Amino acid sequence: MCGGCIWLLSGPEGGVRLSNDMEEYAVEYLDKHQVLNSTEQVVAYYDATITVDGTEAAILTTERVLYHMNGKTTAIPISEITDIRVREDDLMEYLIEIDSRDGMPMKIELAYFNQGETFVNALENAWTNSQE
Repeated sequence: MCGGCIWLLSGPEGGVRLSNDMEEYAVEYLDKHQVLNSTEQVVAYYDATITVDGTEAAILTTERVLYHMNGKTTAIPISEITDIRVREDDLMEYLIEIDSRDGMPMKIELAYFNQGETFVNALENAWTNSQE
């Protein structure tokens, strides 16, 4: 049990990361699995795994908002977002619901104490800027 705690604490830190604060494992994972296209850059990144290994992550780039899980990536171009709703649930999570022009919604859950508000702010700012 103690060894497991030490292992978890010795790895990369979780939480929302902005482009200037990305963990190397995340950069390598995104590159290796070709999650991003060649013209976009990461704005905000949230690893949703307990092991912090990149296999489930919410990603905001200069062009899209993405959710990557089990090798599959769902994406909405920022310019195609029609609405963003954010609420906090009883489990201390931010629940983000994103609607798109094509009718396919996306839901992102971010732990409240993992700088979830930072991801929300970056997403809302990117959407506002895309509308101008």
